[in-house]
Amino acid sequence: MAVLPRFHFRKPMNFKKHFITSILLAMAWIITIMAIMVFQLLKSTHDESLKQRGLEMASILARDPVVIEAVERANQEPGVSIRSYIENLRAETDASFIVVVNQDAIRLSHPAANKIGKKFVGDDLQPVLKQGIKQSTYAVGSLGLAIRSFAPVVVDGKVVGAVCVGILKGEVSHLFIERHAHLLLLVLLVLVITVVLIVVVLSKLKRTMQDLEPELVVNRLMEHDRIFNAIRDPIISIDNHFLITAINDIATKILAMGSMGKQDYLGQPLSRFSSALDKIARAGHGQAYSGSLRLGKLDYRVCIYPLQTAQEQHGYVIFFLADMELNDLRKELIYYKNYAELLRSKTHEYSNKLNVLSGMLQLKHYDDAIEFIDRESKGHQHIIGNLVRSIQNSLVASLLLAKYNKATEMGVKYELDDDNILQDYSKLVSEKLATILGNLIDNAILAAWNNRQNAAPAVHVYVSDRSQHVILEVQDTGAGVASEIAEHILDFGVTSKEEQEQTGVGLYLVNELVKQFRGSIDWERTEDHATLFSIYIDKSEIKRYEAESHYHDY
Repeated sequence: MAVLPRFHFRKPMNFKKHFITSILLAMAWIITIMAIMVFQLLKSTHDESLKQRGLEMASILARDPVVIEAVERANQEPGVSIRSYIENLRAETDASFIVVVNQDAIRLSHPAANKIGKKFVGDDLQPVLKQGIKQSTYAVGSLGLAIRSFAPVVVDGKVVGAVCVGILKGEVSHLFIERHAHLLLLVLLVLVITVVLIVVVLSKLKRTMQDLEPELVVNRLMEHDRIFNAIRDPIISIDNHFLITAINDIATKILAMGSMGKQDYLGQPLSRFSSALDKIARAGHGQAYSGSLRLGKLDYRVCIYPLQTAQEQHGYVIFFLADMELNDLRKELIYYKNYAELLRSKTHEYSNKLNVLSGMLQLKHYDDAIEFIDRESKGHQHIIGNLVRSIQNSLVASLLLAKYNKATEMGVKYELDDDNILQDYSKLVSEKLATILGNLIDNAILAAWNNRQNAAPAVHVYVSDRSQHVILEVQDTGAGVASEIAEHILDFGVTSKEEQEQTGVGLYLVNELVKQFRGSIDWERTEDHATLFSIYIDKSEIKRYEAESHYHDY
């Protein structure tokens, strides 16, 4: 029987080891590179210092009467040596060797006695003897590689010899390490301190994350978010200061019909979106509590539970449970059935029109067919032409066209002002402008339709950003706002619609979006007995909002 090979899978390195290893390697590379650069600079400076010291010593010896007298004698007779004198002087310095030569480069002194009387090794001596210059070189002599500093011996303006002071390479390195060893210790100390700090920070981080790896933390957060949004009941989490810290998708749809993103809620006070809900949350005084709340056309039972860990309270979680009686459900069903019947009747109406058109074409009554099509599409083409000429913002243009179709289906006259103009804005701003207009037009269409017994239903829309402001105006022939709710028409849940159509969210949402742009919203009853809602937004505030939104994205 064949034995299957065994595969050994290497366990991945955990976060702490991986982080320490990565930081340590990075710090080691950085410190090594910096140390090399610093030591290279120090080495260059050290060598220059040794060259300068060597030149000074050679210059002093070149003026020594004993040296001058010995050089002059060596130029006249062979066998002259001042080795003992020079070696006694060298013993008191850091020099590896001091060599004195005559004008023929014959040595008068050398650390090795057997090399006295022989010729100096190296071409770097010739410029000194011939031109009388001082110089330092890094060259190879009889003792090896060394820093060699030369000074000429001058008598009556004539070069009669030279002095060479040298420090061997080994001695140069020894002197450098001796003087800068503390820097090497400092580098090692920095590395050790870095490792200790990394370990301390990581230990604190691991305790904070309860010894969980970052990948697991991210996966749990993503799983938490998926579960949170999968719950079909609205849920809101708030902190001890009643600021919203988390909200699921269904809750955003209930509070603002899905037109405001989660980021618009986070960090905002709960009272901004519902003062009634804020009062219920505060009424619990840190204990589990429940109450009733009406949002739009539905009643909810609100359950509030404190969030506590280790005897410390971190806030509250709020659950909404729809409290619908059988009669409410029946009303909902009747409403949607009526809407379905309306759609069916409109479909039947257009089918009849298509049949009429088909009959005209079959009977070859082409002129009548063209007139029929022109009559049916005249209003639609006028609206499209108006949008193409004046509205560059595609989102707003699409919204205005969609509302025309809705108004036409309900039999409400829909007019766009001939003086309309609106440029394109960022997607975020355009969406909010479309939401504002959409809610105002929906309210206007419904108000005009409900008042059709008293006035021909009509809606007029004016959009402009020609000046320094964006102006949105929607006028309808509705009955207007009842005096008892006029002061609270922009509050959440307040509406002038019939009960079965009640939401009380549209104008509240419009007001909230206008506040984000720091704009203003006004409404009035005109002399023509029409209701006019006007929105004014400064363009500079739109730019500010775009900049802030772009910053938060990062």
